[in-house]
Amino acid sequence: MTTIYLPSPTPSSDEPVEAEKPRKQILYFCDESSQSDDTYMAVAGIAVAKDAIPYILGRMTEIRDRFGKQGEVKWKNAKSRNGQVHEAYIRLLFDLIDEGRLHFHIKFARMDEYDHKLSGPRRKIDTVSKSFFQLLLHRPVAYYGHEADIYIHPDDGNCTAQLKDQIGALNFVGRKLCGKPNVVKIVQPRSSEREPMLQLLDCTLGALAAYRNSRHELEGISDTKKRLACLAFELTGWPDITGSCYNKRNLSRWNSVPRFKKS
Repeated sequence: MTTIYLPSPTPSSDEPVEAEKPRKQILYFCDESSQSDDTYMAVAGIAVAKDAIPYILGRMTEIRDRFGKQGEVKWKNAKSRNGQVHEAYIRLLFDLIDEGRLHFHIKFARMDEYDHKLSGPRRKIDTVSKSFFQLLLHRPVAYYGHEADIYIHPDDGNCTAQLKDQIGALNFVGRKLCGKPNVVKIVQPRSSEREPMLQLLDCTLGALAAYRNSRHELEGISDTKKRLACLAFELTGWPDITGSCYNKRNLSRWNSVPRFKKS
């Protein structure tokens, strides 16, 4: 901690005053998958220190250049060239976790257990939006709020459109959890087409959501996506994808249960 000296209020007072250490800046990128037609919906996020972003973008650029990739990289288009870029992004994400440069958190929810009418007028969309809120509260806010300012960037869309209006609620609960005011500085959705970090997240999120829904065992699913789903799960090192492991900040899995189940 840096020590500075301030003008003394009295001639006899000359003791050093410690400057408050600047807080870290954490960027949190989040997205959803499998919210429409699958049994299990997933929301996930990656936490990255602001000063690590240039290094990660450099690694992603190397991958794109190696494979001559143009345009957006996302799970939906993982069929091109046998998903080589998508596989490289998935491997990169887990390499970054191992290097301590990135944390990954995923939350699954069985959609048919929810009474979507209780979620709000948008029903399923509001169920997903509330799942995002829980992810943000119990992961970036609870994990980092005591030591860092948090800048949240969801992928833009219907399910995240109202999250920016929840910053007050996140900070209200965050103050109780962390003892710090206003730990969330912004909630600002971004387009995944223009935000490479959301593309990095999307590949692993899509792969693990596919694995949670057992799509790697189904007919009619591309061999590329089956392979990538199995690869992503293997790289987690988890014994299975059910249950939860919320006490690991670097790589956490959360299979949530609705407070009020569908009757």
